[in-house]
Amino acid sequence: MYEENIQKTHDIISQIKKSGLKTVSIGFSTGKDSLAGYDIMVKNGIDVIPVYFYIVPGIKFIEENIKMYEDYYNMHIIRLPHLMMDDYINYTLFQPLHRVKEFSNYYNITRKSFTERLQWFFNEENIDCKYDANCMKMSDSINRRLLLRSTPDIDHKKKIIYIGKYLTNKDCWQYIKENNIPLTRDYEIFGRSADDLMNYQYLSGIKCYYPDDYELIKEYFPLVEVELLRYEAFIKRYKFKK
Repeated sequence: MYEENIQKTHDIISQIKKSGLKTVSIGFSTGKDSLAGYDIMVKNGIDVIPVYFYIVPGIKFIEENIKMYEDYYNMHIIRLPHLMMDDYINYTLFQPLHRVKEFSNYYNITRKSFTERLQWFFNEENIDCKYDANCMKMSDSINRRLLLRSTPDIDHKKKIIYIGKYLTNKDCWQYIKENNIPLTRDYEIFGRSADDLMNYQYLSGIKCYYPDDYELIKEYFPLVEVELLRYEAFIKRYKFKK
């Protein structure tokens, strides 16, 4: 099955080349899916621009992760704000009342797709890159399977390449192992790559292992401690009932 899924991924790369696409972008989260997608394309002659989408800028451990892969692949990873950051600002997540009032006066952010945001950035920087490689997998969930089954490998209308479409978690792990690709400490601390910093799974680890980064998160989201208190209160209540 692994060989078959990797071959299907190589078939997508052949489609990229036949379409005459010289450069594509990829959301580079530093997690296993984006690592496998990026590595496969680069090793098959595709010029790939990696982009990291941040929720809080300047997080030290994330910058260390990014720097590790920049050195490993001898490339530069572009940093751009994540769409979730827009949502958090719109919904004033973990903000005190006075900030809620301030944000209501200044922020009216329209949610844009990753592709639209990337295109705006590339146009501003005069970078000729029209297509984005998406690492979603059909095996991720039923909803994603239903979506990707009816979607072409390369959606020329939306300019999205579904490079991870046929891979599974097991495929990504095996590919990373076979190609000796290093992993970040995220998998030791959080059990996966750190993508959404705003829930207990990540905040508890960040507070423990990266206290300076936790304080930086609190500068942007002053009431984020509530997420830790909420979870701990739930656990205590569950244990008491049990």
